[in-house]
Amino acid sequence: MPALGERITEFLESREVGADAVFAANLAVEELVTNIVKYGYDDAGEHSITVRLNLDEDSLWLEIEDDGHEFNPFDLPEPDTTCPVEDRQIGGLGIHFVRNLLDEFSYQRSATHNRVTLRKKRSTS
Repeated sequence: MPALGERITEFLESREVGADAVFAANLAVEELVTNIVKYGYDDAGEHSITVRLNLDEDSLWLEIEDDGHEFNPFDLPEPDTTCPVEDRQIGGLGIHFVRNLLDEFSYQRSATHNRVTLRKKRSTS
């Protein structure tokens, strides 16, 4: 994961993408890929996870595709962030951050693959 984060940061910074978009992209990729690795597979076979980044004039687009179990992370309920930490269930905050830091997100299942698409406005600060 550290090497992937470095490559994402280098790619985005070299194209003058703002720090908030770089942070959001790295957080989203780390959270989603970690969840895929932890929960997406129940065998020792070889699997693939593909991360794509695209830029247009005003947006950064991220696409994460995997061949794991069907799972839409955006179907998870929002965590109750108003109750005390000791009363909260473990997990769910990473997807909560992804939902709140990105401008758009979607999930699609195509044959045997999950595809999450994310958009973040491309700031230049």
